[in-house]
Amino acid sequence: MRFLTSLFAALIMSACTTGPLEQTGIFLPPEHEKQLAARKVCCASYGEFHFQRLDKNAESTFTLVPDSPVFQFPHGRSYFAAYELPVAAATLIVKTIPVNMLYNPVGHVLVPAVVFLDANKNLIGIARPTYTPKHPRVIGDSWAEASLPIVSGARFAIVVDARSPQTLAWRDSDQRSGYLNVRSGPTGRGSVIAFGGS
Repeated sequence: MRFLTSLFAALIMSACTTGPLEQTGIFLPPEHEKQLAARKVCCASYGEFHFQRLDKNAESTFTLVPDSPVFQFPHGRSYFAAYELPVAAATLIVKTIPVNMLYNPVGHVLVPAVVFLDANKNLIGIARPTYTPKHPRVIGDSWAEASLPIVSGARFAIVVDARSPQTLAWRDSDQRSGYLNVRSGPTGRGSVIAFGGS
């Protein structure tokens, strides 16, 4: 019953939400994959990316949609959000938020990987962290997060789709399995925070 009350609250909050990540009754990742495949890549190299400056201990949100820039990464084509890391930051927290959850069986969630570049914008590592779903009182506020060490020498971080069929599962006593499984997709919302260092 508690979940139904929370879901009702989420429905009210989501009722006016529209846009490329929300469409009632439709699982959007297949359509977003088609659009991704049809788009031209934005850049010939990482050096052409626009990097948003990330301040230490400050959360920066991102939204990856079919109009976001596209690049051919080593693990596959992806929409992305690119950041310049603060000096001496040691840890990156990545959060991801389920979308299109008005009718939850068609909702999806981005499962991000992080591409690290050095000061010359050369690739020095790709992290595919494990995400831990969080369980607030209202399902509309649910998210999953991962904490990962920033690769030594990294000056830039790029959030991309991990290109994984992984699902994320939130505890839900109203589901027969005891969990609400949300499938992954190439688009979504989230945030990054850089911590630590001197």
